[in-house]
Amino acid sequence: MPRVPPYPPPALANRVGSLESAEDPCAYYEDLGRRARADILGVLGPDWSFEGKSVLDFGCGAGRTLRHFLTEAETAEFWGCDIDAESIEWLEANLSPPLRVFQNGPEPPLSAPDESFDLIWAVSVFTHLVETWSSWLLELRRVLKPGGLLVATFMGEGMSATIAGEEWAEERVGMNVLRYGQSWDLGGPMVLHSPWWIREHWGRGFEVLELQPHGFATRAGDGQGVVLLKKNDSDATREELERIDLAYPREAAALRHNLDMVQAEVADLRVAVDHFRGQADTLRRQVEIFEGSRSWRLTEPLRRATTRVRGVIGRRRGRYDA
Repeated sequence: MPRVPPYPPPALANRVGSLESAEDPCAYYEDLGRRARADILGVLGPDWSFEGKSVLDFGCGAGRTLRHFLTEAETAEFWGCDIDAESIEWLEANLSPPLRVFQNGPEPPLSAPDESFDLIWAVSVFTHLVETWSSWLLELRRVLKPGGLLVATFMGEGMSATIAGEEWAEERVGMNVLRYGQSWDLGGPMVLHSPWWIREHWGRGFEVLELQPHGFATRAGDGQGVVLLKKNDSDATREELERIDLAYPREAAALRHNLDMVQAEVADLRVAVDHFRGQADTLRRQVEIFEGSRSWRLTEPLRRATTRVRGVIGRRRGRYDA
């Protein structure tokens, strides 16, 4: 039986999917990576071979997916990159070789030369990119070899209820951004994509070979879609990828609906702020009542004496430490 590679520390594993609700976190982490491998192979098809190829996992984390390609990494170059320095350091210490890893910044470029890779996959990456999606798409195109392939997941039909709290309606979703500015500790921004929008915009820089609206295994289940792109001779720029033709009815409808979604988020935030402000006012009044009470006044000398004693102890500790 092949040796099971080491698992990253829980804190690193948690950064690419919460393990807190899992009965067996290691088994859950292992299963997610195994299913991602199966889905990537399914998109590439039965004729694909890794032998002699150069592969990049863009946004690899601590190797949740890459750990399932260690056998192939003996006859091919398998690279991983991520913005998280601790994850890359862990991979270097534990799974390299056979893996090769490097850290990337929040914006391009990557440290890899032009035309470095036959295949790149990006699992749960473009699902959170807002301002930099087009620059990263073109950067991955730069480091792909001619005819190279890019496998990227996206949140679409299968994630609408979870992310947007509404039923899927493709005619009003393009690239719709929710939770803009949300901390990465909470998952970062959430971006919904429609297949038509990916074909229209991403297709300006790549040839779209296959697009599945849902079924890719992620920490959220099978809700993400996946697209297989091929590098072609396009010289599209960021401006070209991002260009929105408002004469196209679905583009305008998607923008209007995204505005409605953002306005609803703002309204919900205002309700939450008002709620917490009310709680803070109540707590402040309770503190004022307590501080004005007879028991608080009677214990004031004791509290002052306690403060002085703590100061003396602190100064003595400082002398001892010196």
